Amino acid sequence: MGIMQSLLRWTVFGLAVLALAASLGMLIGNPRVTIPDGSLAAAVSAAPLLLAGIAFVMVQPIMRPGSMELVKNLLLAATFLLWGAIQFLPDNAFAKTLGNLVIALYVLDLAWITLKAVILIKQD
Repeated sequence: MGIMQSLLRWTVFGLAVLALAASLGMLIGNPRVTIPDGSLAAAVSAAPLLLAGIAFVMVQPIMRPGSMELVKNLLLAATFLLWGAIQFLPDNAFAKTLGNLVIALYVLDLAWITLKAVILIKQD
């Protein structure tokens, strides 16, 4: 394994661990986050989503998925990144529309996985 590959693996590992830690911190500290402008609360909510999305994008060269799997994986990562970005938006119609887009993208991803599994099971 080359130095760049090793560096990429450790970076992805670190981002994934940070995403998990941020999620845990969000769950434990959420009741105490009472900032009037909401910027700290938004950052606390956005951090795990953004870190997980970035880590999943960065792990793709290591995983080397096929082209369709890569599209699915990047779509999932983009969904996490969009969801993270939404945390910083004011509560308005645009943010609600983007939130609905995130839901649709998660449904698309899960349906894609489910349908692929059903087709593979049927072929056996």
